[in-house]
Amino acid sequence: MSDRVNAILRALVSDPVDNLMIEELNSNHFEVSYEPTIDAETLKDKVKIFDVLVVRSRTKVTHEVLEKAERLKIIARAGIGTDNIDVSSAKEKGIHIVTAAGSSTQSVSELSIGLALSLTRKIPFLDRKSKENIWKKDTGTELYEKTAGIIGFGRIGYATAKVLKAMGLKVIAYDIYHNQKTMEEIGGSYVSLKDLLEKSDIIFLQATLTDGGAKLISKNELGMMKRGSYIVNTSRSEFIDGPSLLQALKDGKVAGYAADVTWNEPPNNEWENEIISLENVIITPHIGAQTVEAQKRVAKYTVENLIKKREEIGL
Repeated sequence: MSDRVNAILRALVSDPVDNLMIEELNSNHFEVSYEPTIDAETLKDKVKIFDVLVVRSRTKVTHEVLEKAERLKIIARAGIGTDNIDVSSAKEKGIHIVTAAGSSTQSVSELSIGLALSLTRKIPFLDRKSKENIWKKDTGTELYEKTAGIIGFGRIGYATAKVLKAMGLKVIAYDIYHNQKTMEEIGGSYVSLKDLLEKSDIIFLQATLTDGGAKLISKNELGMMKRGSYIVNTSRSEFIDGPSLLQALKDGKVAGYAADVTWNEPPNNEWENEIISLENVIITPHIGAQTVEAQKRVAKYTVENLIKKREEIGL
């Protein structure tokens, strides 16, 4: 490693991260300023003195922020998506972006399975009733021998599919990219979005916005689904048209919806609050990567990729 790469770089960490990340940064020639609650205006004022910006999903790295980033060379996303970063503006300024791809695969796939079971067996609803001393034995639905449709067959989709296959479900998937090897490993098949919607008893949304997935499921697509099917969304709320989903949930077209994402965090409009209030809806507050193990992997992968990029560009 050259003396230049050994130079100290100033890094602003603007979201809460595992202590391991701070320790790793400090021990690898980064001078860390940890400000996990920094607001947008303060960020715009402070970013100009940093070489590196480390964010999770809370911080929005907008065009306005990047305009002020006079020294910034690398944005490190401590996670797997970049939809909170103005990638085109960063590219225009010659700012590199690294992520922690693969760090939360296991945690998100496990949450997806947990949400599916909670939804089909009505676990949260029955738990609430039991605590109210109402012994309500509602009938649920088995997943065994059902058809699971996975929209977005990347790392998380594949990890989820392996568990679903072991549970006795038939797996089909829609993705604009086809990895035949991993699909063959779980004995599934790629289908069109239309076929997936028509054939699936439960749909798992696990795509990324960079796959061109915005509004994958609108009123028309909801109409194609089996009556009484379920949706589990651990990717992005933007994939579903909210008002159309609300109507589908109320009229029974969709039997239940479980999501680790909302259209606004926290929800702040009438139709979104109504969706969340429904008894056949389960919402968790974006906790897909919130496990001890995933956060340690996020820290490890983020710092490793940051160091690799630093060496690559000779900082």
